[in-house]
Amino acid sequence: MKDRLKYVIDSRYFDGTCLTSMSDGFRNDYGGETIEELRIRENNPFLITVTQSRINKMLRIFYNSLEAPFREITEEDYFYLMDVLPPLYLKEDSFFVGEPHYVNIYPFCFERNGHYFQGLRSIKTPPNELDRQIDQYMKIMNRKATVIKTNPIDSVTDKANSLKLIPYYFSLDGKQPVFICNLVIQSDSRQARTDMANTLKSLRRNHYQFYKGKGHYETPDKLIDHVSRKKLTLVSDGDFFQYPPGRESATFIGHIKETSEEFLFRIYDREYFLYLLKRLRTVKKESAQEQINIKS
Repeated sequence: MKDRLKYVIDSRYFDGTCLTSMSDGFRNDYGGETIEELRIRENNPFLITVTQSRINKMLRIFYNSLEAPFREITEEDYFYLMDVLPPLYLKEDSFFVGEPHYVNIYPFCFERNGHYFQGLRSIKTPPNELDRQIDQYMKIMNRKATVIKTNPIDSVTDKANSLKLIPYYFSLDGKQPVFICNLVIQSDSRQARTDMANTLKSLRRNHYQFYKGKGHYETPDKLIDHVSRKKLTLVSDGDFFQYPPGRESATFIGHIKETSEEFLFRIYDREYFLYLLKRLRTVKKESAQEQINIKS
């Protein structure tokens, strides 16, 4: 019977829970329905059955998706989190908060050079791996970038619709410049310049890992948090991830089905991109085509 055990989930996402189980592989343990009958009862054609081994794999990915990126916090918040409960694995400049966020995922805090940071990590993460992740993050925080504006490109479709394109790039630590976007100037350039200024501000604020190009949510994490909390659905415009020819970035684009809110983020950091792929597995989505190749 154990070999026949199946779990019922929504094929669009996995948030760490199942609708029900089928010990015999065919009927709901708690109501006797088949998978077809459950789809009707739940008004959900996306319900499927999966094996124990697949659930175990999905749970591993789900736990990984909970390991939120580091972000800077205040000194006051750092010491509050240290004092609110007895900390775990307390060191001179880091600790785990004494209460889990989810199962074995805990808030992890550290201090470097008078600045304070917090993220979510498995309590089982080896110390040398934590140190590696902290070092990588501090490199991102401290790297130098130069924004480059190139010569305008004139484009004329007809006399009434001429426009000018000004390509913008950025270079990290003197490396090969990476494309940001074009400043598109028509008869009134004020809004276009305002949009470009907001794009550059978002890029700097996020340490050149990504920028927000469109939408209400400042980061992909905030977008996914909202969609997950409200049980909403993300819809891709074609594919969620679109790439330029050089594949130096990935554009995360689409809208929220229930509210029609649009979003667009351009992502330059490979580690953040892979983390985002894991997070997308935890929310409802349609027409998504996952791709995992992005140039470092």
